[in-house]
Amino acid sequence: MDYFVYVMLPYITVIVLVVGLIWRIRIWRAKPRAKAVLFPAAGSNLAATGRVAGDIILFGKTFSVSKTLWAMSIIFHLGLLLVVFGHLRTVTEFGFLWSWFNLDAEGIDRVGYAMGMIAGGLMLSGAILLLARRFTPNMRVLSIFQDYFVLGMLLIIILLGFAMRLWMPIHVDEIQHYARGVLTFQAAVEVNNILFLWHFFVAQMLIMYLPFSKLIHVVTKPVAESWTIR
Repeated sequence: MDYFVYVMLPYITVIVLVVGLIWRIRIWRAKPRAKAVLFPAAGSNLAATGRVAGDIILFGKTFSVSKTLWAMSIIFHLGLLLVVFGHLRTVTEFGFLWSWFNLDAEGIDRVGYAMGMIAGGLMLSGAILLLARRFTPNMRVLSIFQDYFVLGMLLIIILLGFAMRLWMPIHVDEIQHYARGVLTFQAAVEVNNILFLWHFFVAQMLIMYLPFSKLIHVVTKPVAESWTIR
């Protein structure tokens, strides 16, 4: 299991993700443009790009439809953004940022731990709220298995991350060394932590599932809307 998750699966995950994204984007790009433009129509490609970017970042359409859903989405996606930013430390350190705040190694670890807990807390709260929303009468009749499955996987990943931080922490140096091995095609079983193993495994399963799920809106939304908004 360790060898499969740490050595083989990362490369399988990247291949499935890239091929899946190309396949999904090709489907979207192959769709004909709508003859009727959306109102108010964007006056230029730059205006269309700005509108799409604004909707992606600020969830403008969601806000106009449901302010409650908008708040849930903001909480979850803010946590996700912080988590992704924090996970960049697995491959590189933000030396300029630490120097800016004059942090030593101990200070970096404290800030990293606190920010990780805050980010995870936001993401966990958002995921629980979004899942609870699926059980409301109006949403339950519109929800399908995929909706619960994706949120369930996200909750498992988040909870395993919390458990790892609280009971079986791993120093970032250990993960960085492993990540560099993966990036240089010298992956090896170097992390001896059962919680990290399952956290990493489920995360890779979700990444591979991304192109075939509703989560693909992260990529297809700008592609589809930039293709139709004129």
